[in-house]
Amino acid sequence: MNFVTASSLSTRKSADLLVIPFWKGKKGAEAASAMENPLSKLLEGPLSLRDFLGKEGEMLIVYASGQSEKRLALLGLGECEKITVERLRRAYAQVAKTCQKQKFKEINILPPSCEGMSTEDLVRGICEGLLLPNYAFTMLKHDSLKENKPEILAKATLIGINKQDLAKAQRYATLSESVNFVRDLVNGNADDITPQCLASAARDLEKTCKHVKTTLFDKKRIEKEKMGLLLAVNRGSFRDPVFAIIEYKGNPKSSDHTVVVGKGITFDTGGLNLKPTGSMETMKGDMAGAAAVLGIIQAASALGLKVNVTGVFASTENCIDALSFKPGDVYAGYSGKTVEISNTDAEGRLILADALAYTVEKLKPSRIIDLATLTGAVEIALGDEITGLMTNNDVLADLLVRAGSETGEKVWRLPLPEEYREALKSDIADIKSTGGRAGGCLKAGLFLQDFVGKTPWAHLDIAGTAFVSEAKRYQPKYATGIGVRLIISFLELL
Repeated sequence: MNFVTASSLSTRKSADLLVIPFWKGKKGAEAASAMENPLSKLLEGPLSLRDFLGKEGEMLIVYASGQSEKRLALLGLGECEKITVERLRRAYAQVAKTCQKQKFKEINILPPSCEGMSTEDLVRGICEGLLLPNYAFTMLKHDSLKENKPEILAKATLIGINKQDLAKAQRYATLSESVNFVRDLVNGNADDITPQCLASAARDLEKTCKHVKTTLFDKKRIEKEKMGLLLAVNRGSFRDPVFAIIEYKGNPKSSDHTVVVGKGITFDTGGLNLKPTGSMETMKGDMAGAAAVLGIIQAASALGLKVNVTGVFASTENCIDALSFKPGDVYAGYSGKTVEISNTDAEGRLILADALAYTVEKLKPSRIIDLATLTGAVEIALGDEITGLMTNNDVLADLLVRAGSETGEKVWRLPLPEEYREALKSDIADIKSTGGRAGGCLKAGLFLQDFVGKTPWAHLDIAGTAFVSEAKRYQPKYATGIGVRLIISFLELL
């Protein structure tokens, strides 16, 4: 979406819709922005009849003559004293969804006057509310069905916003492009979005993004590096595994270095511990962590962040074949530790173990953050709107919680109880891959912690938040692109 500005209502150009904000007052809707006649006169009828009360997310479209737009949208923001960036996102998301449904392409926005809220926060709430739901995955639809495809909002004019704040709006538009890049990868067919496709996307970042260098390991190199856990998971697939390192150096003079590690299982059958019907159909999204890593690097470069961040992902399918790795067997990983496989459907932690161990030894990170659709247990615990956070570092936890609060990609810190390590003890190997259903997401976090040593590390379990069955607020149905905005905000807090 392209954002432009008009100095005042009188200088705005024609559009499909003019969005006018209102507060919910004690006696009905109250204008949240100054309006002059004849515009205010046009709204007297619906306001006096109380057809519109200004409740959060409430919308009323009225038709008008003599205006630059044929339609006026009254938008409710709720009570003035309760307004936040998140409430703005949710309210303006209703505008975007209405425009998509009605096939509006250009709109004019009259921003509210919010005492106590900075203009930057105001712009952020409006723009992200418009941008995040302004997405549709239609590349697999036949051209003959184009009339059924939703229209994507192309242009929004922010009335009264200066050029400095307009630049901030364009920044959020750039960030949303990376979010949608991730959504497209996660929504794509598993037969298209393969480990080799993710490798190609990583290679493209080196070609199209500033200060980015990509290194790819093929199967032969992975074997040479003795990444035995990644190789074990890969055994049932006819497609080779991939290990990727994508470096962005936005501040080469600094030694500070964040590494984000993503799980890249491009399809998960569960292996020999086969998933039942109802649990496998969305497993093309099991590479959402790797996709987020690609989106984070793309966004960091596009925004010109003055940080050094490296993206790492291990990618393979977890399929069934005569060669599939077996429950009960023991495999050694990059770290040298041996792992007893107690369930082949707990494959994500295995490939992450190799990726984390390699990252610690070779990339010398200041901190590591991994993103993985790791456990169904975290969705049971936190639902599909809150990401589970486990970490060995309080500072890292505080920054991620703060970033989640700023972006609306909420995280909730979960414990790593030492007592639960008992469940991961093996009689025949250094560690077991799983420790039973109870506290499953915590035990998964404890397993990963064994491969990071003393490096500050945080694990984000996005199993519930990366792929949703129904659209919610400003998140579209299916792939959400979770992690990009969160980690970019985190990097800006460092």
